Amino acid sequence: MSGALELALRNLAAWSVQVGVLGLAAAVLSRFLPIERPAARLALGQALLVLVLGLPLLQPWRAAGPAVTWSAARSSAPSLTPTAGGGTFPLPASPGWPVVVAGLLVLGAAFRLSRVGVGLGRLRSLRRRARPLEAPPWLRALRDDVAPRACFLLSDETSTPATFGLRRPVVLLPPVFHSMRREAQAAVALHELVHARRADWLALVLEDALKAALFFHPAVHWLVGRIRLAREQTVDAGVVRRLGGREAYLESLVEVARFAAHARAVPAAPFLRESHLRERVDLLLKEVLMSRVRTVAHVGLTAAAIVLAVSWAASAVPLQTARPAPEAKIAISDEVKAPSEPKLVHQVRPAYPPDAKTEGVEGVFVIDLVIGKDGAIQEAHVAASAPTVERLKELEAKKGTPAATEGDKRLAEAALAAVKQWRYAPILKDGKPVDFKATVTVNFKLS
Repeated sequence: MSGALELALRNLAAWSVQVGVLGLAAAVLSRFLPIERPAARLALGQALLVLVLGLPLLQPWRAAGPAVTWSAARSSAPSLTPTAGGGTFPLPASPGWPVVVAGLLVLGAAFRLSRVGVGLGRLRSLRRRARPLEAPPWLRALRDDVAPRACFLLSDETSTPATFGLRRPVVLLPPVFHSMRREAQAAVALHELVHARRADWLALVLEDALKAALFFHPAVHWLVGRIRLAREQTVDAGVVRRLGGREAYLESLVEVARFAAHARAVPAAPFLRESHLRERVDLLLKEVLMSRVRTVAHVGLTAAAIVLAVSWAASAVPLQTARPAPEAKIAISDEVKAPSEPKLVHQVRPAYPPDAKTEGVEGVFVIDLVIGKDGAIQEAHVAASAPTVERLKELEAKKGTPAATEGDKRLAEAALAAVKQWRYAPILKDGKPVDFKATVTVNFKLS
């Protein structure tokens, strides 16, 4: 269980690096290849968000590394799984860190999700305490034309319009709505009705849940923010087309911003997000937008560059799959006994030689160790080796078999180089440290 949890966290770290590369590439490309058509930018942002979630399914997974097991006579020691060289994402090998890290991640996600739930509960309370708006005929006609199922409510507890709900969308309006000019009222109401017709509330809830679950990753938060800005700008463009001009709409933006300056945050789908005001107004004031040809070119180049960046990240920091259990257990000699169970305090994990990995070479090595009184490795040599577990069992069955030479020399050197750096806690006998022997089995196996 601990090994599976460690592997899952290692994959989460690798996936986080891949998403970070994706987010960095998207941010840089948005600077040098801007996309001024909000609908295209919204579609691209949503596609990138899907790519973020689908990365584990769109890339090959590598084996976690060569399996290493060890045991001293009359002792049962833990199984160790080293990281193979050549593009992995190692994490500290402390005994309890997977449980601690996983617990922190779960607690953080639960806290953020609880905040989303509190926000939804507050919206429900606002809806119950709000009063119906006596809409004039022109406003009812606008609602019937754009989003017939929507209803208008007035609330004294918010200063910004908000739209939420799916089956019966609610357009929550502040009291200041009554004092606005009819043109500004039409702009505000139309904006919220377009949100209701597009069912943007569902997307907002899903995005908030995703941000809560992945609270630890800034790239996900940045990407969701860009998507929401593009969504607001897309609705802005639709409202301007419907109104036939920008002046009344821009005036309504400024008027709502003035009253929303000290408003309490409502996690609904506010008509105006203060942090997006400048970007929305700047786009509305542009006389000429990008041509379709240029937009398609920028979207295509951006998509191609991001795919290349993510492919590189997936190759440099790959996801790993758990290795199958060994086909058979290799017996350990008990000719020398340790007075007590040895404790491994420092381990250097064997690295799979790149050339041997490329050639598909595998091997199993039984290494006899002499551990000194201080716990350092005094002697280490290969007692038996073979290309496969089955052949090694045959060699062990023959009494008096000298150190075999069938194993690949590169793998043997890699195993010895790592094991010689191991260190154990001193073994005490009658209160005094003593030397003792142990046997280590290193299994280099490719998937």
